[in-house]
Amino acid sequence: MSFVPPKNYHIKVRVYNQEIAFGKGIAQILSLVEQHGSLTAAYKEMGISSSKAWKILHRAEADLGYPLLKSISGGAHGGGTVLTPEGKEMLEKYSQFEAQVQAFAQEAFHKIFHA
Repeated sequence: MSFVPPKNYHIKVRVYNQEIAFGKGIAQILSLVEQHGSLTAAYKEMGISSSKAWKILHRAEADLGYPLLKSISGGAHGGGTVLTPEGKEMLEKYSQFEAQVQAFAQEAFHKIFHA
C-alpha cells in the first residue's frame, strides 16, 4: 500500500493570557454584536443560549483584564450593545492573526502533503 496524503486539516486559533478564552466563538459574538448592535441578536443568530454567550464573554473579559462590550441604555433609539474600544481592537487583531495563521497553515499543508 502506498502513502495517500490527507485531503483536509483543521487549525484552532486561540489567544489568551492565563486561560484559553478568546477564539472563534467570542470573535463571532463580537462581530455579530458589532453588526446588529445587540448581544441578544448575536447569540440568537449563533443559536446559543444567553447563559452560554455571557459565560464565553465573561471568561474572555476575565482573562484579558478589560471589558469587550458596553451596554447602552434605552432612550429615543432604544438600547443596545457596542464593542468597547478594547473589544474592537481585540477583534480586529484576532481576525488579522487568525487569517494569517490559516493562510500559513494552508500553504504548509499543501507544501508538505501535496508536494
